[in-house]
Amino acid sequence: MLQREMIESFRKTCYEDVRIIAALMFGSFAIGEGDEFSDIEFVLFIQNDSFVNFDQCSWINSVSPVVAYFPDDFGHHTALFENGIRGEFHFMRKSDMAIISSWQGYGWFPTLDAAVLLDRSGELALHASALVGSPPKREGAPLIEGIALNLINQMLFGANLLNRGEYARAWALLSKSHENLLKLVRLHEQTTDHWPTPSRALEKDLSADSYSRYLACTSSAESRDLYGAYLKSWKWSLELFKRVVIPQNIELPATVMKHVQRLFNAFEVKHNSRFL
Repeated sequence: MLQREMIESFRKTCYEDVRIIAALMFGSFAIGEGDEFSDIEFVLFIQNDSFVNFDQCSWINSVSPVVAYFPDDFGHHTALFENGIRGEFHFMRKSDMAIISSWQGYGWFPTLDAAVLLDRSGELALHASALVGSPPKREGAPLIEGIALNLINQMLFGANLLNRGEYARAWALLSKSHENLLKLVRLHEQTTDHWPTPSRALEKDLSADSYSRYLACTSSAESRDLYGAYLKSWKWSLELFKRVVIPQNIELPATVMKHVQRLFNAFEVKHNSRFL
């Protein structure tokens, strides 16, 4: 696989460059899920006195030809390679290595060997060992309450946009609200391995019924189709609140939830959208 060849090339180049103290791989290949469509993702720690003058793009290009290297919309530095592979890179100072342990609860890998490409001092292993194991469990009232409240907020926002007639904006918000909806679905079905990106591997992770129901919650930006997707998403949210949220003794804002429903009802009356 091309990506694995590139990973080995990066490993070799890290060893040969004495400015690089440690290198960690994360993402699909670190957890054993990488395939021919996957990105490659690395964190590299540079000697403090070499960091300022370290030319990231030139270094990456020396391993594999790069056609673009830039900060993307997520705050990462992304490399687009000539061979069509995408790479995500984080270059940090050696003195910042302890930050790796703060990824606990978000990132993970099965063994240190699966992720550590280089560790000259052994310090990286000390910090990265906190991430070794199985995917973290997702549980607890504070976590679930945050998801539910964000979902209610997004549904309220979306219902207002629908009634205002900002359909393109409401359509963009719908996919964002589905991140929280899918987290509740995953909690209900106890399939939280891909928690940080809840739509990842959804086709395999969810039951057939839930996946079919999720598809019904998606739509185009056409007003009636979009309204239907919002309404179905809201109805599913209310069901999940009863199954996942309320059992945690979490009190949800009932008055706001009733207002969301009124907004959906008002849109239906205004547009005579009795099509569901």
